[in-house]
Amino acid sequence: MGMKKMDKIYRRSTQLGNTPKKKKDEHVRKRNTIMNFRVSPEEKELIEKRCKLSGLPKTEFFLESCLYQTIFVRGNSRTFEAIRDELKTIDDRLAGIDKADDLDPWIVESLKTITQILDSFFRQN
Repeated sequence: MGMKKMDKIYRRSTQLGNTPKKKKDEHVRKRNTIMNFRVSPEEKELIEKRCKLSGLPKTEFFLESCLYQTIFVRGNSRTFEAIRDELKTIDDRLAGIDKADDLDPWIVESLKTITQILDSFFRQN
């Protein structure tokens, strides 16, 4: 019993494990949104090998892969509905713009992605 009292005397409260872990301030972080997806064990192994070979941290590897790689499309009604809806949204945003300086980078990126998808689709057929 005496040893337990001695442990408490010489240990800081943070060493006892009863203090809650501090959360990182998500408002200060540049990237404060989490994205998850499921893969098979084999896919996980392949992705981790590619990530390691790239020399990039996992976050950067996934960002580079998702944002800057060629998009392969299997055209279906869901794909074309999404493209149609996105083009309607872009059209609405463009209607309110008077000059190129007011062009939202989001619009440019969306149009670039749509043209890549359509180009990929028509090259396959």
